[in-house]
Amino acid sequence: MPSPNQLPALIAVACFFWLLHNLEGHQVIEQPKLSFFGVFFTAAVASYAASFGTRWFPGANGRFSHNDREPFKGVRVRARVLNKPRKFSLPVLILCIVLRIEVFYRVSQDLQYDQDDDNDPGATMWDAIGSWLTSSQASHLFPVSLLALGAYWSLTQEPKSTFFCRGQGSKVVTLLQWIGILLDAVIITTAWRIIAWARTIKSRLQTVTAILLGAAILTGLISWTSPYVHTKAATYDFKGLGSLYLFDIIVDGLVLSAFLISTTLVVEESTPLSLVATITFITGLSAVIQQILRTGTWEAISPFTTWLAFNLVCVGFSSFLFTYGIRSVLFIPRLLLVFALISLTISATIYIPLSYELEEAHPLRDIIFDSRKASDRFRINAAMSDSLRVAIEVYKERNHGRDPPKGFDLWFNYANKHRSAIIDHFPQIENDILPFWGMSPSEIREGVRRAAQEPDIAILQIKNGQPQHNLPSANPYKAVMDDLVEAIKAFAEHLPDMELAVNMDERPRVLVPWEEVNRRIKAAKRGWLHRLLPRDVDVLGEMTKPQPSLLGDPQANGNFTSAKALREMTALACPPGTAARAGTYWDTRDLCIECTRPQSVYHFLLDWDIAQDICHQPDLFRLHSFYMTPPELKPLQQLLPVFSRAKTNSYSDILLPLRRISENSNLPSDGFNMKWKGLAWRGKVNRHESSRDHLHGGHQERLVHIFTGASKSDRTRIMLPVDDKRYGFEDMPTTEVNSFLPTDVGFVEYKACNSKDKGGCEVTPESEPQSKPDLEVLRYQYVMVMDTDNGPPRDFLRVLRSSSAPFVASIFKEWYSDRLMPWVHFVPIDLRFHALHSTLAYFTGLQSLDVNGRKVLMEGRPGDGKWIAEEGRRWASRAIRKEDEQIYLFRLLLEWGRVTNDNRDELGYALGP
Repeated sequence: MPSPNQLPALIAVACFFWLLHNLEGHQVIEQPKLSFFGVFFTAAVASYAASFGTRWFPGANGRFSHNDREPFKGVRVRARVLNKPRKFSLPVLILCIVLRIEVFYRVSQDLQYDQDDDNDPGATMWDAIGSWLTSSQASHLFPVSLLALGAYWSLTQEPKSTFFCRGQGSKVVTLLQWIGILLDAVIITTAWRIIAWARTIKSRLQTVTAILLGAAILTGLISWTSPYVHTKAATYDFKGLGSLYLFDIIVDGLVLSAFLISTTLVVEESTPLSLVATITFITGLSAVIQQILRTGTWEAISPFTTWLAFNLVCVGFSSFLFTYGIRSVLFIPRLLLVFALISLTISATIYIPLSYELEEAHPLRDIIFDSRKASDRFRINAAMSDSLRVAIEVYKERNHGRDPPKGFDLWFNYANKHRSAIIDHFPQIENDILPFWGMSPSEIREGVRRAAQEPDIAILQIKNGQPQHNLPSANPYKAVMDDLVEAIKAFAEHLPDMELAVNMDERPRVLVPWEEVNRRIKAAKRGWLHRLLPRDVDVLGEMTKPQPSLLGDPQANGNFTSAKALREMTALACPPGTAARAGTYWDTRDLCIECTRPQSVYHFLLDWDIAQDICHQPDLFRLHSFYMTPPELKPLQQLLPVFSRAKTNSYSDILLPLRRISENSNLPSDGFNMKWKGLAWRGKVNRHESSRDHLHGGHQERLVHIFTGASKSDRTRIMLPVDDKRYGFEDMPTTEVNSFLPTDVGFVEYKACNSKDKGGCEVTPESEPQSKPDLEVLRYQYVMVMDTDNGPPRDFLRVLRSSSAPFVASIFKEWYSDRLMPWVHFVPIDLRFHALHSTLAYFTGLQSLDVNGRKVLMEGRPGDGKWIAEEGRRWASRAIRKEDEQIYLFRLLLEWGRVTNDNRDELGYALGP
């Protein structure tokens, strides 16, 4: 049980780790200047309030009692008698705090790390070194250096993200990071001196209040006078996001106050060095233990570095305890702690070599084999109904006991007539329409009329078996709607009267908070709500005229939405408790391991559905251009029935087959073996607005940088053969791996506006990707397929129908997405691209690769690549034909016609005896 004198130290350590592990993921990081103002102001109020309860604090009489229950017993305080602070010390301290915030803001806004240096001088441990060197004597330098170096190595072994830095910007960031270290040292020593001369606890807390309040006021003034706050305001509705942001501000402010209060009590008992060393030790030890437990995996591939870091942390802190004369840390005696560290060191020395296991076979071999078996089961499950009676039973089983819609028998005959490979598997339709069963039919029809008032929404009306739309001949999307009407005519006579609001934009439109969608789904599953609602007879009238398009003029009629607002809206569409809902992930330097684990085996992507869900991987907010690009049309935050071509899991649009304005169907006739060996990709970017995140973290920019612009310090972790039978991971320079892999990646066209920095629409020289001639990518055996800035890949089906194997990196779903299986019809690629080299090397092989002084020969598996290419082409010719689009449309419209009808309970189809 800790004593009252030890309690402040425990609170200080606990508050530090709470801030360390939670602050980076909070909403406050999105607006750092304003957030620091709120956090400092809250902490100042809390500290001032605490100053009136100092009689309950240890040392309430003005001095602490030094006894055997001190938090750092026996510490030799050689710098206890400090010079009296000068009159200008307090304003200098406040100014340094504000400057430190500005440095943090510039580094986080510009670039995350120095790409030309493997070591990050802005890391946490280097911040601590500055303060130690200013307060420790020469005898303490050696143990402090060991501890700092060990902790630093333990914290920098994480795989790096593909977010990149280029040009002179990285040198500026490095300079700012070193300035930040110097400011940290000045802040700690100046604050210690000022607080140490406040002789009572109450005066100390009031001094802390003055420091926090001064920093808050100055930060607030800078924030409100900054030119960035005078940009055009958005007109979106956060629906609760403001309260979440305010909650984070208050909680962080209270925790910061508790940390500072407890720290002022602890440092008077010892020095700042004791507390900082203890926090550094715990941070480094926890990090290195995690690395030890992951030894042998792709996340921790350097066992010697891990072992050395562990020993440096243990030896450095043990030496520090003896050098500084500390006989106990918190409530743990020094001898017991040192004995525990020695035991851990021996255990780690034995465990690390034994835990480093190698794979007997390449993991992708087993993944592809298992996926083939899963594909066979999927095909049986998707078409198990050999009769109408069985189809009805399967439908009821998969739709909460609900009877199929009226006309289901006609659909079943139509699907069989056209030899559909899919009879029972339509989860996309079921999930898209389910929330609308929680709404009354009249409310749904009113939603269609409301959606019709939005720009770039077309109305499709089916009346008396005749489909028509409302787009005039001059509208550029008329050909798309004509094609949709023509597809429906084949079965329109069997459809009830209905209206559909069809989104013509590439982006999905309905981005509703999770609570509203979940409430509708619960009501739909209960099955009672629609029976209690009044029924109205609603006859279809004249169609609404389409609203003029706002594309190219996003700020017209208040339709402007910033990229930041889009990310916040997307977070609200995630369930409570998910990583994206909890806050943002702004550390683009390191790969988010926790984000990749749910869908990966090693670093290879396995679970495609989970990989497309943004809610557990908020790092993609800054690694995918869709979330960095301001949408030209404001997302709708009410559950309106809008049909779209594609969407992510966060959107509530209803998917339907919708062709694009131009769709090239020409395919090369040569087979897989006749194609060029290698991976190819061509991209076109024509962006209205380009941010720094875009230029260094956009998914298209990152792909091109990996293969054409990697610097000498870029590293790639790749699975390679260790001997004739076993495989392991190696960390190699990216440029060296690229030289042995056949790739042809580049932009055909790249245009982007960077008006904030350059005053016009142009690409900054330091950010312009390398362009290459637009060769025919389908002449390659492997073709990269990626999302655009605004939506899904435009050439997925074209590549799938060719004899090339698609490498797909996407977060979007289309009507056919749940018919395709990863590692069977396409090769799934994580949008972070951390496994791209290993995946390509598995298919193409590596010839005479020099790995740490040894030659590696890796035979490729082109047979697996050919099988995936041919299986995808064959399946597309069976399950993604034009007839399959019509079959999907027929079933979708039967379901929609029923859910919008007032008599929908009586419109079920039941087979007679």
